[in-house]
Amino acid sequence: MSKTLQRVERLKSLISAQAPLDLEAWVRSVLVHYFFHVSDRGRIELSDEGPRVLNLLSPTVFKGAGRFRFSSQTVFGVPRSPGAYACSYIESRTPESLIEIGRGTVFNNRTTLISEGAAIRFGQDCLIGPELLVLDSNSHELAPARRREPDRQPREVRVGNNVFIGARVTLLKGVEIGDGCIVSAGAVVTPGFKAPPLSIVAGNPARVIGSVPQDETPPAALS
Repeated sequence: MSKTLQRVERLKSLISAQAPLDLEAWVRSVLVHYFFHVSDRGRIELSDEGPRVLNLLSPTVFKGAGRFRFSSQTVFGVPRSPGAYACSYIESRTPESLIEIGRGTVFNNRTTLISEGAAIRFGQDCLIGPELLVLDSNSHELAPARRREPDRQPREVRVGNNVFIGARVTLLKGVEIGDGCIVSAGAVVTPGFKAPPLSIVAGNPARVIGSVPQDETPPAALS
């Protein structure tokens, strides 16, 4: 048996000897630390007072020449969800770019956020499903003669407070999602679309299909 095969067999034995849940947590932790280590970490600003900790529960990489402004209570990743070992990709590509995320907002796995000179802003207490894609530009010009050039007119994407976004949603440049909205799974929200507060948004291309019912029970009564 070659030395390579011997090493493989030893590694298999080591893995088999570990408790599955302990091994799973260890592997995910190694991936989280690796991708954060190769990130442009110096560009991350934590806006809250208190512990200066970024909550990364699944692999997430931060790249680019722009800024990242997060609450220390922003969460990236859900361990017990599809894609827990896949890497979310967050890029503030140009020096003018900004990605800003408010307190208590939680992103599921395989998130992609790319700012190219405008901004991507999420408010507080948003819940985001897996495989979200958000772009504040077209990534390139659309005219065939200039299609290899950067988009000259990026537009800010703004998501309000307490928004729920389902799985595999795409938000394109200039989109505004008002407070309390629901964006249904698989929606493609096209450039410049504006959803009023408490809208239900669905479809490709997305449109408003209803309103979010409001809970009329006072919080004190619930407790």
